[in-house]
Amino acid sequence: MGIIRNLLAIVGLVALIGGGYAYTKFGSQMAGFKDMDMKAEVAALNELDPKAKDVYKEMWEGLKKYGNSADATVWKVPLADGVTPADAEEAMKSVANELNMKAVGELPLSEQVKLMTGEEQRFLKIFQFCDPVIAMTMVEYSDAFSAYLPCRISMVEDKNGKYNLYALNMDMMIYGGKTLPPDLLKAATGVKAKLQEIMNRAAEGDF
Repeated sequence: MGIIRNLLAIVGLVALIGGGYAYTKFGSQMAGFKDMDMKAEVAALNELDPKAKDVYKEMWEGLKKYGNSADATVWKVPLADGVTPADAEEAMKSVANELNMKAVGELPLSEQVKLMTGEEQRFLKIFQFCDPVIAMTMVEYSDAFSAYLPCRISMVEDKNGKYNLYALNMDMMIYGGKTLPPDLLKAATGVKAKLQEIMNRAAEGDF
């Protein structure tokens, strides 16, 4: 739930990005508008990473399409035809081990709810992965990054019986603020690449 709260908080920044975009695009028409706060907000936006505007533009497009911040801020990879949840899980763990990402936890939520209620549930299981050294490096930069740890991949059976993998889109964390220090930027983009490789290969049953 902590991650969802963080995502919801970002919505306000998306609105700000939109306002900044409008100001930079239509600034001449707004010359007579005497709200000096807008100029201050635009100046703050200009201090962000060069990729920040693209990140929040993508999020805004997702919000318009889906109508909620969760769908707008995740990666989704469907399991290929013929790949079972068991195949994907085995591949996920194998690829993570290959990439030196430690498997640090599993949450078989649908199984747990079935035990609690006695009723069948759609499949839902969450897998957690971590590179401890990089995790500590991120927290050294900002304690708030701890809320994003460990990396999570969920496997979900949708209401049509299809299976998908989901993970938080890391671009917001990497590029959504001021440019990260070079070493941390390299580490974070490395984790992003590993997480996406785990998802993509697991979805194909490739291990």
